[in-house]
Amino acid sequence: MEIIKPEGLSCITIYKVPFAEIEKLDFAQCAQPTETLEHFYNRQEKKPKLLFNGGFFDMDNGNTVFSYVDEGEIINLDASFVEGIGLKNNRPVLDLYNPSYKDFISGYPVLMNDGIPVNTSIGSEINYKTRRTIMGYDEFNFYMLIIEKPGYNFKELKELLSMFNIPNAINLDGGGSTRILVDGVNKSEQVYSRPVDNVIAVYLKDPVIYRVQTGAFTKKANAEAYKKEIQNLTDTIGAGYKNAYVRIVDGLYKVQVGAFSVKANAERVLRDLQEKGYNAFITTK
Repeated sequence: MEIIKPEGLSCITIYKVPFAEIEKLDFAQCAQPTETLEHFYNRQEKKPKLLFNGGFFDMDNGNTVFSYVDEGEIINLDASFVEGIGLKNNRPVLDLYNPSYKDFISGYPVLMNDGIPVNTSIGSEINYKTRRTIMGYDEFNFYMLIIEKPGYNFKELKELLSMFNIPNAINLDGGGSTRILVDGVNKSEQVYSRPVDNVIAVYLKDPVIYRVQTGAFTKKANAEAYKKEIQNLTDTIGAGYKNAYVRIVDGLYKVQVGAFSVKANAERVLRDLQEKGYNAFITTK
């Protein structure tokens, strides 16, 4: 995940999440009639990495407006507003609503379609400078944009999306509703947490840890002796041999080096061990 703060545009934050890192995208209805993002986050057994406010709602009664579907259940379907983003196979798709979408949310309005700014009169009554929540995607990444004060109008939003090569995007509820939690902590300038009707949650996959394994033993004493041998190796590449350790995995005592989130770092250690004459391989166990 990358958090982009464009230089010279202090009011803009772009959350860019590769699809390869996403375990689940979810458009979720809040406890009715409305609920704060903090309350929604706290009651989830599995916590989302990112949590944003979602689509428009009637602030007088909390009712969902335009078209919105959650887990296949039609919460509201307005024939005049059926263009938006649906979720299919955990991927966003800019389209007209159809029943194949597990979740769906109207764009009010749609801003970008396949790299082309959309000309529309829909939403003209809110086409002024204000705080914004924008959802978009390209072939490889999911995007959420938070626009703080003084805010952007639709023309400025489309120019911004074009600048950052975000080809598909919709406008969501903004103003006092715009809010983002990262690991449950508010990252927007808005101090007041307005209760909202629905949210957009991004759940990330657990990170893969790469370890370099260079021995597996049935007896702990043998593993400990081999560990000491590895710890005494000359370390010219910062491999961390002195911190080699023994782990019990699948009933065996395994001697391993490192715990890397970047596979290339593990590969560097693997090559060094092999050049030193040791049998080794990379494992994620």
